[in-house]
Amino acid sequence: MRITVEDSRTGKLIKLDVKTHHQVERIVDIIIKHMGIISAEQRSYSLVLKDQELPSTITIADAIHKFGLEENDKLILWAKVIGGINL
Repeated sequence: MRITVEDSRTGKLIKLDVKTHHQVERIVDIIIKHMGIISAEQRSYSLVLKDQELPSTITIADAIHKFGLEENDKLILWAKVIGGINL
């Protein structure tokens, strides 16, 4: 299955061929490596489809059935900051 992923921070697009048995978490890892994102940035990443965050533990097959993921859909790589400073 082919999908397009947009980095929410930069707008950069990449196209991926993914297998239906892959978990979302694995897809996110592939995207992060492909885009050259440094893991030390202290961010957590997730994929968003049609304004819904996909759980990291579901497979692409689950995303097809539960969230309506379709061939050539565009997903957003969403970065969340981890931690913070307590004042």
